Amino acid sequence: MVVLCGRLEVVVVEAADLPNLDHNLLRPEDKSDPYCVVEVQGGGGGLSKIGKTFTIDDCLNPRWFFRLVADVSQDVAGLRFTVKDRDLLSSDIIGSCFLPVHTFAGSATPQPAELTLVNTKGFRAGSLRVTAAFVPAPGQPDVTIGQRTITKANELRERVSRKFHRPNEANMSFCDMVFLHGVLDLRLERATNLPNLDSSILSLSKKDVSDPFVVVSLEDPDGEPWKVATTHVIDNDLSPVWDETFRVDVCHDVSAVTFTVRDKDFLSSEQIGSVTFPVNEVMTEGGIHGTFDLLRENKNKKAGTLTLALTYHPKQAVAPSHEVPECLFPLRHDNMVRLYQDAHCPALPRPLHTPQGQPYVPRSTWRDVHATLMGATQFIYIVGWSVSAKIALLREEGDDTRTLGEVLKQKAYEGVRVRLLLWDELTSNDLKKQGAMSTEDEETSNFFRGTPVVVVLAPRDRHSKDLFSTKTHFTSLCYTHHQKCVIADAPIEEAPGRRKVVAYVGGLDLTGGRYDNPGHPLFKTLVREHKNDFRNRVFPTLTSSSGPREPWHDIHSFIDGPAAHDVLMNFIERWRKQAADHMNAIVPLQQMEGVDLDYRSTAPDRWSVQIFRSINSDSAVFDWSSGAAGLTKKKGRAFDNSLHRAYIHHIRRARRMIYVENQYFMGSSHMWPECRDAKAGNLVPLEIAAKIEEKIRNGERFVAYICIPMFPEGKPADKVTQEILHWQLRTIQMMYTRVAAALRAAGSEAHPQDYLVFLCLGRKEAPEEVPAELTPPEDPSAALAFAHRRLMIYVHSKMAIFDDEYIIVGSANINDRSLSGNRDTEIAMGSYQPVHVGYGALLPYGDVAMFRRALWVEHMGTAAPVDLDPGSVECARAVRWLGEDSLKAYLDPSDAPNPRNMLLYPLEVSGEGVVGPRQDCPTFPDTLGSVLGGRSKVFPSTLTT
Repeated sequence: MVVLCGRLEVVVVEAADLPNLDHNLLRPEDKSDPYCVVEVQGGGGGLSKIGKTFTIDDCLNPRWFFRLVADVSQDVAGLRFTVKDRDLLSSDIIGSCFLPVHTFAGSATPQPAELTLVNTKGFRAGSLRVTAAFVPAPGQPDVTIGQRTITKANELRERVSRKFHRPNEANMSFCDMVFLHGVLDLRLERATNLPNLDSSILSLSKKDVSDPFVVVSLEDPDGEPWKVATTHVIDNDLSPVWDETFRVDVCHDVSAVTFTVRDKDFLSSEQIGSVTFPVNEVMTEGGIHGTFDLLRENKNKKAGTLTLALTYHPKQAVAPSHEVPECLFPLRHDNMVRLYQDAHCPALPRPLHTPQGQPYVPRSTWRDVHATLMGATQFIYIVGWSVSAKIALLREEGDDTRTLGEVLKQKAYEGVRVRLLLWDELTSNDLKKQGAMSTEDEETSNFFRGTPVVVVLAPRDRHSKDLFSTKTHFTSLCYTHHQKCVIADAPIEEAPGRRKVVAYVGGLDLTGGRYDNPGHPLFKTLVREHKNDFRNRVFPTLTSSSGPREPWHDIHSFIDGPAAHDVLMNFIERWRKQAADHMNAIVPLQQMEGVDLDYRSTAPDRWSVQIFRSINSDSAVFDWSSGAAGLTKKKGRAFDNSLHRAYIHHIRRARRMIYVENQYFMGSSHMWPECRDAKAGNLVPLEIAAKIEEKIRNGERFVAYICIPMFPEGKPADKVTQEILHWQLRTIQMMYTRVAAALRAAGSEAHPQDYLVFLCLGRKEAPEEVPAELTPPEDPSAALAFAHRRLMIYVHSKMAIFDDEYIIVGSANINDRSLSGNRDTEIAMGSYQPVHVGYGALLPYGDVAMFRRALWVEHMGTAAPVDLDPGSVECARAVRWLGEDSLKAYLDPSDAPNPRNMLLYPLEVSGEGVVGPRQDCPTFPDTLGSVLGGRSKVFPSTLTT
């Protein structure tokens, strides 16, 4: 990393061959109105603007000869130049380029450079000519390439464009930005002597005064706020006492932290006053605490006082334990866990062996679920997004092929308490059974009507005191109950007559289209296993008489032990809230015959398990008897976001590798170069990128493998799908930009994909694998997929493996819908085997490692590099090469099948971290959907993020 302390001199000379973004047939003389923004890019990827040129109207070859001078004292990766087209109300990006620090840092003489501009879609957008020079400050050593940044809290860097003033102090110290990476502990106690903003002639009462609440925001170097905490509203009070605490994970470029007191009105809110602290004060040991003056917006008038406390804990100061701290459910020891790939797993493409030389035998999820249901004698509780009474769990010769509905009715008539808590999809009803999401909620409810099975359809309600709020209706219509689990009693083998609680957690949709195996066949199972269970949302006109079917890949888990009681508690908390009229349908475990309330495993390879959730008080009655540690609040609504915190915690403690499979992957929009207004705030993508940057700075190896669907389920050209792909692209661009910058700063010649690899799954079959009785479809687009015998394998997994030691499996996607805690409800388990930890630099070889190998064998076949260290560059390149080879085979229109299902994700990634389209795959095969996606500007981003 290069540390520059001195004066930076930049001249933006000219641009050439710019595209015309103002093209207008009626006014052919209109052309782009370009100007250029110049920014310093830090080692962490953050950008600090040092200036911009003037605008030249209607010109595609502008000549600015504009000189910028800035004093810098910071780590620098290079200069970022962005050419924009100024319009009446906004500006569009024409293209951007990057000048690495090593091209100018060692010379006080201006160094000329001609750079290629690249637009947001990865295409060439003209060229830019600049010069840059750096003059060290007096007394500073000459810059040598390869210097490493020593990041310390007291190394604050001066910035030429902004100063942050603290109230009542005219000459306050200032700084530009610090990358805060850790935890902020906040306490909002009280305010006093607030002005009354509700005072008017229309006031109905003298008691009608301001209704204050507090918003805490992190300000980035451009002054843009990022809201991280909000208190509840206290009605009609000019000296309110909130007494609320917040624990906020931060991974942000921060210049200041602002506390703003606002007055809640019917339809909006108005600022009462604020107090701002520059980041250098935030980082001081002991933090900030006391009573501070509030100032009115744009006025230097006092607006009361605010009593608060703020403490910053760098991530290095947080203990890297296996237990995620301050969660509602603690880490539970002495469990047994089983991990599953797909619904049915009779065999893998290649045999695997345990370290003891024993054959690795995978289990089948639906077969085990069926056995658990049949063996239950006391209760069966099912929580689902979609549960179909019509599907059969077992489908092989000699199996019990009764439907799930028939099995559950039988158990209920035997006296087992069978209770289903399902999401009530509001677009389906008694008259219109099939809703937009095809969850079959109404059909399942009707199937069990008049039987002992109790089915509760629970809408995703939002309870609000605000009668004018539109969020209540939006939440009910657009958000879901996404938890998927099965809880039941089971026999204790070593204690005949005694029972225990067991639970299944994962992407566990017991519904149509989910039955699949590691081979993910497209056609051959349509004559039997999938004849009456056909699903293809990509080409909805297809049927089982033609195909291809949509393959489905998923991951699940089984918990046997104390942590299963936490899964049960989640069910009970939700039942109390959403099925209050049926409370007598739930019987406490203490009243169930023979159930051991404290069953624990004594096996040597037992597991420690922690349950995580995304859920709020709209959907659960939380147990406050223990003080509800781990719950936080937003606008007074208690919520559990431990699932998001679990991902952050274990990414931060990872040493060598992360392997992720997830249905969606987007977030950290506060670091996107564009579209920050999307407010996709989860930190998972940025935390992974920051982990890789840290390892590069330290000269250590690390690889993150991220497997996602080729595109979201549905027609890839639809606006919703395209917008989701757009957010995903922004996320991937942000990550590769930061990784590439870290490599350049370290003087490394490595490729960003040596550290970060994006993958997807796709199946292409030989002509002989298509049964003769299948006929080509009439739909032209579907006919292409039939003719080419290929389709993506839909990745529905919600899993992450850290260092082959710790695994998270659940229902949560990596997006804000799943991770915020206030949108979709989610549940997951995190687990590890204590006997397989503490290997130092070596990775363990327990059940988590075996499961990762089994997944790779499923996806990469006999060539899977299961014997390589997954954190090594050799393994990263092997996976990348196999993925590239498989992608080319998948795209090949010939009859040759693809021997592997894992494909490199179809985006081009340059050595400079520029992400764009591949020439051989601008649209997804056999469809019109752009790989890059596109923002719709029709749907609210909270729907698609």
